[in-house]
Amino acid sequence: MQITKTAMFSIVGRPNVGKSTLLNALTGEKIAIVSEKPQTTRNRISGIVNRAGVQYIFMDTPGFHKPKNKLGDFMVGVVHETVSDTDAAVFVVEPREPGRQERSFCWRAI
Repeated sequence: MQITKTAMFSIVGRPNVGKSTLLNALTGEKIAIVSEKPQTTRNRISGIVNRAGVQYIFMDTPGFHKPKNKLGDFMVGVVHETVSDTDAAVFVVEPREPGRQERSFCWRAI
């Protein structure tokens, strides 16, 4: 199969909303660690899916949160950097009313 098109997607959202689970489901492999503990993913993780001549590259990111230390600053920076490096963002949310952080992130990313 010859790849004729490529698309890159960031998978972003709050901690523990299922970003890594989504990446694993899309690739059909256990690429990213899945845990009940928040902030397990600390850097972006790439998963690649090839379908009908198209290569989809998915980037799992750390949970977007209000940082309280240098590690938090680093992880939020990874999210912003990853979103700016990809073609589109997949924003994963829990089925509840979004908080102020989600609304402000959506507007900044557009």
